[in-house]
Amino acid sequence: MRASRDDRTAVAIDAAIHALRAAGFDAWTGRDHVSFSFDGVSHSRRVEQVAYCTGQRARELVAADLGPRFVVSEKVTAEGRRVLSDAGWSWLDRRGRLHVRAPGVRVDVDVPSDVPAPAAAAPDRIITGRSGLSVAYWLCQHPGESLSPTKSASNLSLAPSTISTTVQRLAVAGLVDDHGAGVFPELFWELVSAWRPDRTWLLAVPAFPREREADPHASGWRRTGTLAALAYGAPVVATPGEPVELYVVGPVEISVAVRAYGAARPGQGPASIAVAPVSAVVAPDDTLPEVDGWPAAPKLAIALDLAQDRARGREILENWSTPGAVWR
Repeated sequence: MRASRDDRTAVAIDAAIHALRAAGFDAWTGRDHVSFSFDGVSHSRRVEQVAYCTGQRARELVAADLGPRFVVSEKVTAEGRRVLSDAGWSWLDRRGRLHVRAPGVRVDVDVPSDVPAPAAAAPDRIITGRSGLSVAYWLCQHPGESLSPTKSASNLSLAPSTISTTVQRLAVAGLVDDHGAGVFPELFWELVSAWRPDRTWLLAVPAFPREREADPHASGWRRTGTLAALAYGAPVVATPGEPVELYVVGPVEISVAVRAYGAARPGQGPASIAVAPVSAVVAPDDTLPEVDGWPAAPKLAIALDLAQDRARGREILENWSTPGAVWR
């Protein structure tokens, strides 16, 4: 059962009190605020509990004109710290950093980490396995929405308990907010780090889907890569000889393609194929644009592919003007 807002605020206030005392302040608590004294002068700040304080979230809080507050978060990003500090707000990154601002007070110190044990014990990879990829991909596809374990189970082909456990792991990492929706762009970039399609290169380009209607495996193939990104309006430049990059439904298609077109050395063939990391990439969809006769992969999958190049890919995504883009 999800903790109530009052429960989460109480935990945040308790964390703030412990951090303030560790930094040498006298500190005590109120119903929704913390009070502390410095050189005999007392100050009070209302506590704002935020699961994951990004720069965007910090700007939203400051723009609400709430007056100086004390933000407590399991993680405050570098940009979030800068925005809050510039606004004269106090904050606690529960991983071990405290910043206090008040008239005559400016303190920025390390304090003992107060990150919950599940997060501290979490593996380096937060998104793992088919369940992790599927849940994260769905949340990226539906910004602002939360998953229903029971209603979404059949669509994701996952047990409700698996969905709940996966969402909870993302929440502990600060990648899902208090309402169960994804935190962006952090969730997108975490999914990028787990998005590792294993490509098989071919000696020849597979025939167009329409020329392979007798092939029962043709229906789920999707085109990704530069030309597919262009079809969605991405600011990329296609060069002659761009490889044909395809997603397929399962490993059977890989075996069929290798027998039909021959296997090439990695990176050296005119085409490559890979099993889609999540089934949503190859799900039936009549709205997808076509690229040289191939249905394009969904925009999110193509963005994840582009993002594998952390330098050029990030630049392309930042300049890709798409409504609701999750990579921003």
